[in-house]
Amino acid sequence: MRRTILIASLFSSISFAAAISPRGLRGIPSSLSEVLPLHPEQYQSPMNPGPVQGGTEPESPSGSGDAGDNALSISDILPQTRKINIFASLTRDISSVTGRLESTKPADNTTLLAPLNGAMQALPRKPWEDRPGDEGVSAQYNEDKAAENLQRFVEEHVVPVSPWREGEKIKTLGGQELWWERNSDGERVVKPGNLVVDGVVGRVGNGEIWAVKGVVNYA
Repeated sequence: MRRTILIASLFSSISFAAAISPRGLRGIPSSLSEVLPLHPEQYQSPMNPGPVQGGTEPESPSGSGDAGDNALSISDILPQTRKINIFASLTRDISSVTGRLESTKPADNTTLLAPLNGAMQALPRKPWEDRPGDEGVSAQYNEDKAAENLQRFVEEHVVPVSPWREGEKIKTLGGQELWWERNSDGERVVKPGNLVVDGVVGRVGNGEIWAVKGVVNYA
């Protein structure tokens, strides 16, 4: 009897996950079907000791010269941080981003703004969906358009410099100009948009990962 209940429960869970998966949308690339899992923590690799830790991490001053583990790159540690793993999964198929996150060239140093899972789940539309007012072919029925929208979203969160100093205005890979300031509580706030930085969750040889409580404007 217990086995029957467990099997029924498993089938129910699989059916529900399939129902909300992007795989059910016509034209959406299959690689996007896993980027917003029902329970992201189920797909997260176990946390490992090192430069990335779970929970709230203490920050080191930006520009202090502390590069963390120089033997690692952002791409090495990005999958290890549970609270940003939804965004991390989006970066995998964007060659302009993955190449940079793997690079050890100083010219490719990066500050990656990684939205928290909660921010990703609260988005009014998925990153690969069309913006309001978009004309022409719909991303819902066209893989290339969906992939283009996704690339635009991810690139807007890639700041091509590290260390990134306070007040320094930098254009993201997507073209938006961003800078950051400290608020009255001492928190880093990325502008425009007032994205509060939850913490620096990774610091390695080719840059830093900042977990942010929101997303860069992708309208």
